[in-house]
Amino acid sequence: MEIRRSSSRWMVAATAVFVSLTSGCGALERFEEGGATVFVFTTHHATPVNGVFPGKGDDEMPRVYDTVDGWTVTMLEGYVTISAATLISCGGSETDLTMFWGPCPEDLKSEDLASLTVAGKKVGEGDYCTLRLTYAPYQTPVIDDSVDPDESRHETPANESVNGATIYLRGGAQLGAGDFTQFELTNSQTIVVELDLSNLEGEGRPLHVDHREDFPPELLVSKAYDRFFDGIDFTNFDAGAATSQIARVLEEQTRVSLGSYVMTDGPPMADSGSDSSSGGGG
Repeated sequence: MEIRRSSSRWMVAATAVFVSLTSGCGALERFEEGGATVFVFTTHHATPVNGVFPGKGDDEMPRVYDTVDGWTVTMLEGYVTISAATLISCGGSETDLTMFWGPCPEDLKSEDLASLTVAGKKVGEGDYCTLRLTYAPYQTPVIDDSVDPDESRHETPANESVNGATIYLRGGAQLGAGDFTQFELTNSQTIVVELDLSNLEGEGRPLHVDHREDFPPELLVSKAYDRFFDGIDFTNFDAGAATSQIARVLEEQTRVSLGSYVMTDGPPMADSGSDSSSGGGG
């Protein structure tokens, strides 16, 4: 009889545990698929000085800055197009994120450090070591006039020259009181940048997605636009050489931060471990 009583108590306890795991919120938390939506944003800025981002122009105004060689560049227009984003786990599995409104033509004259939504997708729980970002030629979308543009797409560049361009820059440069050299550069390469996330959270910790996240993880891609013309002598301006250089500099200057703002120092900002390929003409 004593064995029966013990067995009965065990059966009651086991039933109580089973009920607690398979009813109400407990069941959802245990059995639903884990993971979270990871969002990717983009922004731009000038190179930080002593941990501070200097202002090189107001919103929708030209950007004026000096190169390392003393040339004063006035950027009248500037666009960089992100066409794809892929999140790669530390085990090597890849997830192509959804580009919410297609390729994103980032206007470099828009407010510095303001973030622009690019992509996102729900991914499984685990560690993620790489964000692959692809810059590619912009293609002007066919717009349905019945759809509210504020809710459905990125702003379409007014300048038709941006169509077909991965990078488009227009402006001029001057050395001291010398002549003003004008430029209009279009680079149509596909530029693939591998952004290292393996130390994004510091102390050797990659981007980690829990089974259940209170807030969606956010990745902010940034770039310094004031480095495009470093080393270029506008006295003997070679548009072809400059066009090739801006692709290389964009790759080198692309960074990623954890969260919704750019970090100027410390582990949350990761450099690009670039793996660039190109196609088309430039």
